[in-house]
Amino acid sequence: MEITQIDSLQHPIVKLAVKLRKSKKMRDEQQEVVISGKKLVQEATKRKILFVEQSAPIPPLEADLCYQVSEAILKKITGLVSPEPLAAIVSMSPQDSLVGKKWILVLDEVQDPGNLGTLVRTALALGWEGVFLTDGSADLFNEKAIRAAKGASFRLPYKKGTRDELTSFLNEGNFTAFVADMNGSALSKTSFTPPLALILSNEARGASSTMKESFSPLSIPIQEIESLNVAAAGAIFLYTLRTRVC
Repeated sequence: MEITQIDSLQHPIVKLAVKLRKSKKMRDEQQEVVISGKKLVQEATKRKILFVEQSAPIPPLEADLCYQVSEAILKKITGLVSPEPLAAIVSMSPQDSLVGKKWILVLDEVQDPGNLGTLVRTALALGWEGVFLTDGSADLFNEKAIRAAKGASFRLPYKKGTRDELTSFLNEGNFTAFVADMNGSALSKTSFTPPLALILSNEARGASSTMKESFSPLSIPIQEIESLNVAAAGAIFLYTLRTRVC
């Protein structure tokens, strides 16, 4: 692996990395994404470029190119105030058809990338097999989503599409689909049989009337407070549905 030193913040490779980090359009065009941190970079399977801080040893990782960079350059590439001494440009995971999967998480216009990444990580940890992202959801490979997902973005199969495409997918797969809604049936009084889909909706607006009419509303009975954060509620739904199969 060729190792080159970069000293300029204006180097073309540095500018490319910054554009990939900031621009969804750029990521989609290049099918590449910037990741940072030792664990995430080590777990990546398709590394294109490694960035190693000059004072750190070169790790025994495969990549097409390796650049030794200053801390200032690493901060610019990662957008972090105190980055770990390792970052990379890696290939973006391709979409999956999700055909044959029995446990699907649907994120319908979930717009906060931190919530989205946390839910993807939770779904992977609890044995869910894929995630469907409707139009209007945050980008799975947004820098904040990647950090929240802790690598799950690259490991959990995903598909993107419209609500109509979601409905077709669920119908064709004979899914029983539940949509999280405060006025739905109580989670504790419902039984579940796969193939099963859980639909979590926009943080501010909640489930749309179309979703509630098309699928079975399901709720978590709560006291004292008005609602739960979608990531917190999602974790409860994901665990309960996955472990209480009839």
